Amino acid sequence: MLMRKSLAAGPTLVVALALLAGALATPAPAQQVLSLFYQEVEKDGRIYVFNTPERFRSFSESGEIGTAITLIGRAEGGRTLVAENETAADLYLFKHGLPGYERESPKPYKPPFDVTWKDGKTSIKSKNAELNLSNRLQVRFTHEDLDANSGTSKPERDSFRIRRMKTKLDGWAYTPDLQYELQLNFADSSNVLEDANVNYDFTGGRKAVMVKLGQYKVPFGRQELTSSGSQQFVDRSAVSNTFARGRDIGVQLWGTPAGGKLDWRVGVFNGGGRTISRNDNDDLQLNARLQWAPFGDPKYSEGDFDSSDRPLFAIAGNLESNTREVAATTSTIAHQNAQDILGYDVVFKFRGFSLFGEYFDRENDRNEDLSDFDDEGYNVQAGYFVIPKKLEVALRFAEYDPRADRDDDVRSETGAALGYYWNKHNHKLQMDYREIEDEARDAKDKELRLQYQIIF
Repeated sequence: MLMRKSLAAGPTLVVALALLAGALATPAPAQQVLSLFYQEVEKDGRIYVFNTPERFRSFSESGEIGTAITLIGRAEGGRTLVAENETAADLYLFKHGLPGYERESPKPYKPPFDVTWKDGKTSIKSKNAELNLSNRLQVRFTHEDLDANSGTSKPERDSFRIRRMKTKLDGWAYTPDLQYELQLNFADSSNVLEDANVNYDFTGGRKAVMVKLGQYKVPFGRQELTSSGSQQFVDRSAVSNTFARGRDIGVQLWGTPAGGKLDWRVGVFNGGGRTISRNDNDDLQLNARLQWAPFGDPKYSEGDFDSSDRPLFAIAGNLESNTREVAATTSTIAHQNAQDILGYDVVFKFRGFSLFGEYFDRENDRNEDLSDFDDEGYNVQAGYFVIPKKLEVALRFAEYDPRADRDDDVRSETGAALGYYWNKHNHKLQMDYREIEDEARDAKDKELRLQYQIIF
């Protein structure tokens, strides 16, 4: 019978025997110090149990036990047991031959936020916010072979350069509909801030109607809207850099409904470029872009990494209107230039092959008795993955006519590129060669570039 009761005590028996064995194994002098204290007190129909003299003394003086373990109906006679701690409860149950009690298993620790890393991006997520952190480094080597007519004393030169060193923070706060973005470029010490904006989705995650405030890329030109880290060549074409001005400060209404098949953007900006906090005249810059992708969103990323059996195609139109203040030069006086630019672009991706083209036409209406003029340019680019997702070859031809009313002043860019990708655009090595011909100078410059990029 005694053995049956002892076994029924379960965990209580184990704890009590361990304590008893420890006491018996302790040398005699130490036993006096480590001897077990145990005291039971019946009060108000409850049994109070202590295993430290300090807590018992405090209870005797104040009548309060403080923090304790309460086991309803577990003391003898169905009374409530109030124990100083788990050890005191185990000793009482063992002493009176009562079964042990089930302790709640400790709940697994759950951190207040989740941290993950994927493709160079560290993500920290909690219930009320999300923060994504990434860095991008581009290290470039350039060999230039300049034409004698370029007017330089060093027709050949080699150089290393940190082309970009960017840190980007983005995510959402308070609600997933309220997103934010901050991007800094430490390689450009004169103008570190690139992006600083917030975006709100009025359609609860459907991205059909959104508003964007702050500094970011104006909606003009596909290659400009494509990140400098997601290019097939080492950098964008000269034509894209001529017509698409990049970032500015303003507000934009936009949306990508129907799963990205439609992309519309309308914005108003200062017109002076990034970090120019004031408008330099009474006119604001207006921008609009409309893109249609009937087979799905081809994304703003060059090359066809996915090699999908379903072709992806998108066509877009852009509009920009702005009046710019032009400073005086050795050949012209200071003046205003009212510019209206039309742009069109198309992209096609299928089974590792990609084709991209864009065209721009700009009207320049100048005051101060200066003649008006038009300039135009286009860029065509194609690429193919010789080894899917790993090795890609690409070709480019771009042409810019600075004065449509003049002959023999066209500038052209002809180039080829080779890219090896360890993890798509996140980790890659690129090399390109290009020839830049300027009819006005009767010069042809040659350039070889090698660039390593890592996003981490």
